Amino acid sequence: MKKALFIILLFTGFIANAQNTAILTLTASKPGPATATLILEDVHFHPNLGTGLADTRLETAASVNFNKKTSEKAVVKLNEPKIMRLQYSGNGVNKTWMLFVQPGDELNINFSDNADVSFSGKNAAYQDFLKSYFLENQFQYLPVFGYKPSQINNESVVQQSDSLKQVRLNAFQKFKSSNTVVPAFEAYVMATTHTEPSLMRRLIQEKIMRRNRVVKLDAAQRKELEDFTLTDFKIQPDDALLSQAYRDELRNWVLIPSTRRFPLESGSRYEISPEALKDVYAFSKEKLAAFPKQKEYLLTYWLNYAATAIPSIETGKMLLADYKTTFPQSPYSEYISRLIRTKESLQPGASVPDVTLLAPDSSSIAVSSLSGKPVCMVFSFSIGQHEPALKVFEDKYADKAMFVYVLVAPGIPLRTWKKYVKERAGVKHLWASDAAMEVLKEKYAIDIRYPFLVINASGKIVNRWIPQEFPNNQTLDAELQKVAK
Repeated sequence: MKKALFIILLFTGFIANAQNTAILTLTASKPGPATATLILEDVHFHPNLGTGLADTRLETAASVNFNKKTSEKAVVKLNEPKIMRLQYSGNGVNKTWMLFVQPGDELNINFSDNADVSFSGKNAAYQDFLKSYFLENQFQYLPVFGYKPSQINNESVVQQSDSLKQVRLNAFQKFKSSNTVVPAFEAYVMATTHTEPSLMRRLIQEKIMRRNRVVKLDAAQRKELEDFTLTDFKIQPDDALLSQAYRDELRNWVLIPSTRRFPLESGSRYEISPEALKDVYAFSKEKLAAFPKQKEYLLTYWLNYAATAIPSIETGKMLLADYKTTFPQSPYSEYISRLIRTKESLQPGASVPDVTLLAPDSSSIAVSSLSGKPVCMVFSFSIGQHEPALKVFEDKYADKAMFVYVLVAPGIPLRTWKKYVKERAGVKHLWASDAAMEVLKEKYAIDIRYPFLVINASGKIVNRWIPQEFPNNQTLDAELQKVAK
């Protein structure tokens, strides 16, 4: 009896495992200098350094160097359909194909000598259809459409984009006549098919408006572009969130009415106003009441925006209170709560949080040891970021303030970073390990939109939320003038 029970449980486990995984096998016809990689596009919110919550995680599911072996099997954990990117590189060829993968799929991916790919196994028909009609995004069709970057008028590209839309729709109807199509696949195909031509039309029209120059659009021109979205966009089923083009246009569509009611202040290019943000949150909640996944997606997006991109904390607190009531089981509420508490601790007059970082000579430097002179701390998300633009401030405030550039770019070793450091008077360069970056995230709420922090000579915060401005950092200059006396 016990043995029988064990066999039943074991069999049940196998079934459950098969229902929560997909098996993909990459195979080349022969060894050669090429690499194939599977990238899982997992649409869900997760903490991301510099932006709070990011809405998509790209995870490498498998990678095989065909010089070393000709076959690799990947077992991918899934509890719902996902989009994957199949990338191939070798012999001067670089290609990307989109895959639609479900729990229980067993897919064979075979590469021929000419770098073409074929599919076999369970649900291979989906991959054949995407291969024939869908690139990674519609902008990859531009060369085929005859797009010329130096040419102002590319209206023929819009016509070809619309033609592709009709080809896709006709092909999908034929595909459905001979295949059983799951709702998620249809949602992805239809959302991408309907959204991409609108994005293409707007891109070409904006190019015509700017006449190939870097100029600011006037209010009438912006309205014309926004009207394209308001006219063309239609809400699709929740599974349409699998389409990146759809997600981007969904946010754009829902935001336009709010930014029209609450325009950005003159000259502001850095953030949605608190009023517009509260309005678009409420509008999203109302318009997507019948689409629970999209409602949660958008409300989480706007809540994260309020907690990261808005310097004040009142809007974030207000939206968080509603969010907790609307989604009492959400895993994101506590994350946003901690972020808001961190921002509360970084108000003007507060002591600067201490953290220990490394100098180019590998010595430890505590932030608290920098007191005695005003400090402009700069969080750099790539090597050398902000330094060329701030050189004029370094000269202007020489002997009056110290500039401290802190590298917060994951994956860059100390030995690599210090090769590029250029030491100069009044400047310090510091490197953050992965562990130190977590501390900086917790204590400083580092954000790529607000990379500057000004500290007075007593180690007190003057302003933590100073935006990156182009072409001149006027807000940073004004804050430095307060302390550099």
